[in-house]
Amino acid sequence: MDNTIESACETGNWILYDTPNYGSNDTEFSYRFTEVSWCGNIATSFRNMASSLRYAGSPNGLNDNYYNLYEGTHFRGREFRGNTNASDVGDLDMAVSSLVVTGQSSWTFYTGLHYTGANVCVYAFSHPTHDGIDLDSTFYRNMDDLGLPDNSIRSVARGCLSERVLGHPGAERGGRNASN
Repeated sequence: MDNTIESACETGNWILYDTPNYGSNDTEFSYRFTEVSWCGNIATSFRNMASSLRYAGSPNGLNDNYYNLYEGTHFRGREFRGNTNASDVGDLDMAVSSLVVTGQSSWTFYTGLHYTGANVCVYAFSHPTHDGIDLDSTFYRNMDDLGLPDNSIRSVARGCLSERVLGHPGAERGGRNASN
């Protein structure tokens, strides 16, 4: 990529990083898109800066129920992802610092192995749609935004299994660039 991206056409959740390998250092900058059928210029503040990029969400369908957990804040570093319950988060055990949720289902994140400990239920906040194509997603760039300690997520379950709920299960859809 070599810092040459000035404009793009995209659908889905894309994260661009100003360093190779998804910006594994917290001093780097990241920029994200969440759109359906969008083309345009990259924000001036990030133009000609991208050195790596990755997709957040399901590899199988745009609005499939899915989660992505990241080692660093702002979606940096190593990743653990899935569309099913995970009684542990593998190599990211006690190392999750940010996350993305896509689809219409909620996910409950736990601070203990095997669905124990403090927990929070997360629904998508953003609901862009274009020509009948929907994309539900939400981005938590750090654990403070989630109300959990950094590096504390240890397991994930599909569904809203917590009394603490973030997001709205039936939020209205909006046109391009809409967020609820």
